[in-house]
Amino acid sequence: MDLLKWVKVMDQKMTSVRVEPNLCTHLISPKSTCHSCVEYCPTKSISFTKKQIEIDAHCLECGICSTACPTNALLFNRPPLAQVLSEIVHQCEQNEQVYLHCEKMPVSDKNVVTASVPCLGMIPREAWLSMLNKCQNLTIYHADAGCSSCEVKTGERVWRKELQAGETMAGSSIKITSTITHSAKQKPFDKDRRAFLSSFFNEIKATNRLALKETLGSTEVVSYQEKRQEDKVTKLKRELGEVSNQIYEKMTNESALPYMNKRVHLLAQLQGNDTFQKQEDIRLPLIKPNCDFCGACTILCPTDALKMETESNQHSITLYPAKCVDCSLCEDICFTNSIQLQHVQNRTLLKQEQKLLSQS
Repeated sequence: MDLLKWVKVMDQKMTSVRVEPNLCTHLISPKSTCHSCVEYCPTKSISFTKKQIEIDAHCLECGICSTACPTNALLFNRPPLAQVLSEIVHQCEQNEQVYLHCEKMPVSDKNVVTASVPCLGMIPREAWLSMLNKCQNLTIYHADAGCSSCEVKTGERVWRKELQAGETMAGSSIKITSTITHSAKQKPFDKDRRAFLSSFFNEIKATNRLALKETLGSTEVVSYQEKRQEDKVTKLKRELGEVSNQIYEKMTNESALPYMNKRVHLLAQLQGNDTFQKQEDIRLPLIKPNCDFCGACTILCPTDALKMETESNQHSITLYPAKCVDCSLCEDICFTNSIQLQHVQNRTLLKQEQKLLSQS
């Protein structure tokens, strides 16, 4: 890898929040109703220019914006969500009891096993769902005073909302406690040494993955302006990007697409779980017969969940369910009010594609 690419990799490692403006519904269209990142940012550090999301120096690196953003136009990577979840699951598999806590609410007792995050608000419902299904021995440590004195003022509101949503999907709950209980079987260990080694190896793995992604050239998200272009160069660039993403995903076992950062955890829990598949925890777009096939929804969809095809003068709109993250942009921008997001069975996400409407 040349020096310039290594500089890009290190820049991504040093940045706490990755910004992808081509996924921001607010930047794609002024008709978008989404402003979750601004609403939940505890220091109001997020603002918008015409083409970019700006984060000022007051950012606390809490990760709440990433949880709130449906498309992950803001993606928290210190630490990445997949790394956090992997570490918590590993701790629960290796120990009888594990306490999850915010770094600002530390557990001083070194005789218990803990897992910490910058803020519990950085954990979205999809990750809570995974923990609920895999970590029956996990307890949330939360002091009696709560988050009232914390500078991340919106943190408790966000994590309790996301936890409740995860518990509703899982049909179970995680215990929350303000006291630490020692297990008779708990083995003492050097928590500081273990935390250091875990952090060290996770940093190496994360850097290697960024380097691989930069080498493959799969770091760009196509803008809606580029989607409208039909020249050969644009098509080739898009096809090469798709191939690069596929290679990256096979080599790392994680999605190369930011908007799939949370969705992959939900998809994993759906596999082989018939009860969960029948629940209706998600919303997908329904296109009504009065659609005039203007194509706005398919062009502006930030995740390419909607695509329109024309063959023999017949138009059709196809939905790729797994890519739809309920950002509401298609519903917001439809001039004829022909699109409505409706609750459907979770199993629909497992379908490769679904025909929504056709017209001769």
